[in-house]
Amino acid sequence: MIKDRLTVIREDIKRFSPYPDRVRIVAVSKKQSIEKMRSAVEAGITDLGENRIQDALDKFSVEPFEGIARHFIGYLQSNKANKCLQNFNWLHSLQTEKLAKLIADSDSRIKCLIEVNISGETNKSGLLPDQLSTFLNKVREFHGLEVCGLMGMAAFTEDEAEIRRSFALLRSLAEEYKVLETAHFKMDELSMGMTHDYRIALEEGATFLRIGTGIFGPRSY
Repeated sequence: MIKDRLTVIREDIKRFSPYPDRVRIVAVSKKQSIEKMRSAVEAGITDLGENRIQDALDKFSVEPFEGIARHFIGYLQSNKANKCLQNFNWLHSLQTEKLAKLIADSDSRIKCLIEVNISGETNKSGLLPDQLSTFLNKVREFHGLEVCGLMGMAAFTEDEAEIRRSFALLRSLAEEYKVLETAHFKMDELSMGMTHDYRIALEEGATFLRIGTGIFGPRSY
């Protein structure tokens, strides 16, 4: 089943993305069993996403998934930052100067995406679009920090036009701030699109899809 679901997603990438060769599927394995995660890796998944540090570390202690990129996609508290830096390759939710400075001053070279609240919903985290310029101009001076792009979540709605507006906003912000790029500060990656809306995200330029139940089926626990 996992293999079949991934085949559909890969075909959708070819169909909907303007640059399918750039798109990576992050299999969001939160609350999924190690057996399902192994099946996804056997089916060609090279990126796993988790949103709870301890849950992820418990699983990685049993099965480290050598050679697989680990993505932390949840809100990262400063007191758990070191564990994240030591155990993950990507952080999709950078949104505070405090955390950016902590990462910059560490020995880790985790790749970061800056989270933007593109839906306008108060229950979602991330910088508001009008806060982004100040934040970017600040953190681009942190030379130990590697920024690769932006992340955002559209509203959970059936209104496809609203979803598209959110993803188009993230893309336009990345394009706007490409003028700030340096050797360690890029706007190349767009992490957007989940199980219910990834096709729209692909059309709007997603380079990372964060897909959980669309790959694994219902959560295991």
